[in-house]
Amino acid sequence: MSWLLLDVGNTAVKWAHSDAQGNRFVGTGIELRMNTQPLTHRLATAWRLPRANRAFGCSVADRATMEAIEQAAQEAAGIGVTWLKAQPHFAGTGPGYGLALINAYRAPEQLGADRWHAMIAACAKFPGESLVVASSGTATTIECVRGEANAAAVFVGGVIAPGVDLMHESLARGTARLPDVRYVIDGQVVAHPDNTDDAIVTGVFHAQAGMIERVVREFASELALEDRPRPRLLLTGGRARQLLAALEQRLLGADEMATVSGLTIEDNLVLRGVALRAHAELVAATLSSETR
Repeated sequence: MSWLLLDVGNTAVKWAHSDAQGNRFVGTGIELRMNTQPLTHRLATAWRLPRANRAFGCSVADRATMEAIEQAAQEAAGIGVTWLKAQPHFAGTGPGYGLALINAYRAPEQLGADRWHAMIAACAKFPGESLVVASSGTATTIECVRGEANAAAVFVGGVIAPGVDLMHESLARGTARLPDVRYVIDGQVVAHPDNTDDAIVTGVFHAQAGMIERVVREFASELALEDRPRPRLLLTGGRARQLLAALEQRLLGADEMATVSGLTIEDNLVLRGVALRAHAELVAATLSSETR
């Protein structure tokens, strides 16, 4: 029994095959949506082995992209895709899935499905802890989750900002002479930039790291006023490793001075959350049919 799990973002499609409990990932991959070959053909070729019998995914892409993915799943394995959206409340059932998460977004359905499923996976990994989940992709998103030792965790809110590449693009597009330094290999993060490439790379990096740091510090202060433990910071996404060292230096240190209880990189949070959600809903459906 193999599941195909999908995380369809703004610029790329990520996937993994797992067992039917969503516990073991194999055959992970990523495909950029912008390519000379049709997306359906590329994905169908990649998904032929191992052959999946179910497909679950979340998406922030346009309908045309989702239709291309659905066609690829049909061509590769003869299966449809069950798309999972954000929900007001998640409750896991079954062995190892005693997890509950409340979505306190004003309109829960407006929350990005990728953000929601990343939080589900984060709460499953660190049950009962307050968390800040920072994802650095096309956009940078930062979510705050208030943990409860014996009750449901609560997603209290989060922020969305342009990611690293979008910041670079905006400078190149909105100015007359600044280059798009994503394609300049000499730009580096330095203490005192003395050239344009370093100045742009350093400025964008500090904007990203500083934003995450500010959200963490404000959330940690709120928790401290309520006499709650410090939050844990989870970094995920393509730029996570670049941000790790700077944020460790700013948020960790001597234990009594640390702002966070820990700081880790978590790969494939969205895919892991999709697996947890799919498994929980199938278990719930089975239990419901057995009690009728």
